Amino acid sequence: MTQTSYKDLKRYCYFSCLSDGALEAVSNKFEVVNLPAGALIIEEGAPANAFYMVCKGEVEVTKKNQWGQVSTLSVAGHGESFGEMALLTCSPRYCSVTARTDVALLRLNKTDFEEIVRADSAFAGLMVDRHQSFYRYNDIKTAQPFALLPPEKMSALLDKLKEKTFNAGERIITQGEQGDAYYIIKSGRAKVLKTMMTDDIQHVATLEEGQGFGEEALITKSPRSATVQALGEIVVWTLSKADFDLVTKSAFLKEVEPGEVPTDAQRQIRFLDVRMKPEFDEERIPGAINIPLDDLRKRYAELDKAEEYYVYCLVGFRSATAAFLMNSQGFNARSIKGGILNWPGPVEKINDGVHTPFKPT
Repeated sequence: MTQTSYKDLKRYCYFSCLSDGALEAVSNKFEVVNLPAGALIIEEGAPANAFYMVCKGEVEVTKKNQWGQVSTLSVAGHGESFGEMALLTCSPRYCSVTARTDVALLRLNKTDFEEIVRADSAFAGLMVDRHQSFYRYNDIKTAQPFALLPPEKMSALLDKLKEKTFNAGERIITQGEQGDAYYIIKSGRAKVLKTMMTDDIQHVATLEEGQGFGEEALITKSPRSATVQALGEIVVWTLSKADFDLVTKSAFLKEVEPGEVPTDAQRQIRFLDVRMKPEFDEERIPGAINIPLDDLRKRYAELDKAEEYYVYCLVGFRSATAAFLMNSQGFNARSIKGGILNWPGPVEKINDGVHTPFKPT
């Protein structure tokens, strides 16, 4: 493609509201840009200088969140636009955009884009509506549990999330209750409290904006294993168990039968035991490392995303939760069904003591 005309622009929804005369004037201001697959078109954090329309091929829109995860926000193809958000808000680029295939683009510089917004209220209204929906989508997509969720699953999720506000000190979930929802912190902070066998209450974690919680009870169908309490006012998104299972759990929980665990010594396979240390010290799969499930969120730095992890516990419940959490962080993890009780391979017994886990999960 080497040039464009007002008739070409008329086919794009954002310009269909303009008169033929206005379209003809605008068409002369577009520059045709042809780029190869892999080319960086927009870099996150750079100054905004242009608006783009896709004529041919596909581009991928990505953003890095506060945990360093790179989220694919969307894939744009023929007839779709990108680059307008930073122009509308006079801010640096919010995302990066890369050519997914060879692409042909129409490029409109910042000054000409702003002129159309000022001159045509219908066009400006379309841009504002797009801007508002874009930011709601990105707030959710860059939250830790959804950062690596495929865009097509995100579209199924957006209308299912409900907002709920809790006051300081209020319990969001309570240990021992049955789980019926998954939670993601939109704003605020919360503390995780766990009542131990000695009846001592321990503060085991603090959850920040963008983090999710409540998955363990939904995955294992067991009572809540901890209490989560608001630290100051907190706003959360809630996702019902049914929707969690359909969208989020199906994307991140990977399980294997014990007999499916590969034995090829050339592959980088690591066994991860997520039981408590007394359980691990009594018996374990040879070569396994031990990170108890309660500590996993705080110890991701000890794991390697280049390796393949086979995760186990006693009967497969805690390991399923661990595999879900790890895969949502970009690790490659599979939970061994049935746990060590169902493991047909070698097990090394360290001592003859008797451990007493909180629950056989």
